[in-house]
Amino acid sequence: MVPMSVLCPSFTNQIPTTMKTSCYLLVLSAMLFVPLQRLHAQGVMIVDAPSNEVLAVDSSWITIDVQDQVAMVWSTQRFINLGTDTVFPKYAYPMPETASAVRLRWLIDGLWNTASMVEQAPDTTLPGAGTGQGGQPTAPDLLAYLGETPLYFRILHGIAPGASIAVEITYVELLPYANARVELFAGTNYSLVSTSPLAHLRIDATVRSQRTITGIDLMGTGAWAPGTPSTFVAADSAALHLSASNVPANHPFSIGYDLDPLGYGLISMSNYLPDSLVKCDELGNGFFVLLIEPEPTSTVIAKDFVIVIDKSGSMSGSKMQEAKDAASYMVNNLNLGDLFNVITFATSANAWSTGLQPFNAATMSSALAWIGQVQAGGSTNINTAITMGINNYSTSVPDHARPLIFLTDGQANEPNATILNNAAQLRQQIAPDLQLFTFGIGSGFNEQLLNQLAVQNNGVSQFLGTANFSQVMGDFYTQIQDPVLLAPVATFDRPDIQNIHPLPLMGLFAGQQLAIVGRYDEPGPVNLHLEGSASGQVVSFDYPIDLTGEFDEDRTFIPKVWAQKAIAALLNEYYTYPTGSAQAQLLEDSVASYSMCYGITSPFTSFVDPGTGGWTVDVEELEVNDDMVHLAYPDPSAIGAPVTFDLTRFQRGERLLVRIMDASGRLLVELDLSAMSGTTWIWDGLDTQGRTLQGQLIYQLITSTVILAGRLTRL
Repeated sequence: MVPMSVLCPSFTNQIPTTMKTSCYLLVLSAMLFVPLQRLHAQGVMIVDAPSNEVLAVDSSWITIDVQDQVAMVWSTQRFINLGTDTVFPKYAYPMPETASAVRLRWLIDGLWNTASMVEQAPDTTLPGAGTGQGGQPTAPDLLAYLGETPLYFRILHGIAPGASIAVEITYVELLPYANARVELFAGTNYSLVSTSPLAHLRIDATVRSQRTITGIDLMGTGAWAPGTPSTFVAADSAALHLSASNVPANHPFSIGYDLDPLGYGLISMSNYLPDSLVKCDELGNGFFVLLIEPEPTSTVIAKDFVIVIDKSGSMSGSKMQEAKDAASYMVNNLNLGDLFNVITFATSANAWSTGLQPFNAATMSSALAWIGQVQAGGSTNINTAITMGINNYSTSVPDHARPLIFLTDGQANEPNATILNNAAQLRQQIAPDLQLFTFGIGSGFNEQLLNQLAVQNNGVSQFLGTANFSQVMGDFYTQIQDPVLLAPVATFDRPDIQNIHPLPLMGLFAGQQLAIVGRYDEPGPVNLHLEGSASGQVVSFDYPIDLTGEFDEDRTFIPKVWAQKAIAALLNEYYTYPTGSAQAQLLEDSVASYSMCYGITSPFTSFVDPGTGGWTVDVEELEVNDDMVHLAYPDPSAIGAPVTFDLTRFQRGERLLVRIMDASGRLLVELDLSAMSGTTWIWDGLDTQGRTLQGQLIYQLITSTVILAGRLTRL
């Protein structure tokens, strides 16, 4: 970790220096801010959505491995059919918006089955004619439980009365961070769909950090008294373990850990993959993640802040109240020295004030009262609202930050091009550095328009559901509340540092982190130069970074985090084109290709049961509580060294076939090992043509009754 206290004791004015090379970009922009997800649930098995009928949850096991705020999470629930009929339920998991699923498997009849990832949009229909994300919801409690970005998966195997099924979802996530605290919300609040207590809960969390850890805890248990979790805390690692029985159904707890508040600066993580493992593109073999936090004493820049809220008829009811709550929260949390205004729009636009007003007790009270009386009704005149919002900045104070928050749930009355051209022209004339942040609510908004309004005007867009979106907007505002460096630009002193995400960078904010990911060809030292403005002065500082040339199997999450950001950038570009156009289709194919190759989900890929016609080799015969059995060792193994297959679990003389394939499923080796059943088999690492094999391999051991499968890496 590079401490900022060493590299830049304070933000000091510097004369801009000549850059040796600027950041290269794959696409124009990607999401920067990480919403603080309030996940209050684990997976459910839905039998009938309208009646909230789900299979009973018998037990839940959550395993978390965190390295420098990047978490791999394994969430496993065991469900039991307590009914009298065989059912064909659909699994649903409330996936965090900032997470990507990497594997899904289920245990039934003593067999672990692993889902295939296919290039098709997720099936969001729910049993009983409800829909997951769109149309009129028929199960509001269930949809509220699942949150805004649920993962759905239909298992084709029927669950007989009294039978059980366990489902495990694995995902990777860059965890939310604020003010030296990191949290993962992984509670068991099943109260919206079930009141029965959870028979057994187990939590195993481990944390490794370059920044000093000062504590780890379990929060949000409420009246539930699970006993004191077993914890361990050292400077560079921490762990938490909890095992409890008869856990109440309504406790949305979180696992959090605290970091040294004076340990701000830069955390660098990198991994260098061998050629055999870099198959998704022709970019550099190196992947890195940088987390940058300004020192807490940095001077906060005042901001000129405008909130524009849709109050058209479609916003009636809970959406209107959520929007008012979000606006009220932001007004309540402005800083002294800020200027602000609040605008609502429907058929026409109306403002609390004729222009920006200084934030103080009197203006805050007046604005809150004005927000409180807003009522929904009318059409959606986005162009007029955008015009009024940007025009507020004609009296903006030089050197202030200029964020504009825009929220809508509907379609505009005018063409996209008209609105986009108007916004771009107004911004250039009035406030070129204005940042426009757009929020789409529900399912009826225009994704292309909102995305382009943000991307073309220095901001980012977020597409939300209808449940608790005020909380998400509040969390977003908290992250941009205290700007300390505006319009930063990252440059590196080596040309092989490429494919940086996100671009553009949104800024540095007190108590928050700026996350940058990228690729590189050559390992070794590199300098990151970050330059922006603060209080009208050019500010810059430098970070020396050492990018590894070694492959670390424990850091295979780094390429996935990079792929997450690359996919987000591709999606931003995707939304610039009409749905169904040739350009949109090309980008959709690129997103699906990256998703399939890097093994993370996307809007255009999904997990399917192989019974649907998909294909998988990950079918394992395991005991219910066993972890994955490793039948080949050592793993990874070096090219030229033999590999031993453990066949002792098979009966002597039992018919046994071995198949070895590459990661794409191409068959490389097929041998009859019946004579070796019950013993061990030494493989020389060659295919049937005598060629040396390397990279990720998949093997199957097949008998007349079972298929065992696993993965093997040859380096």
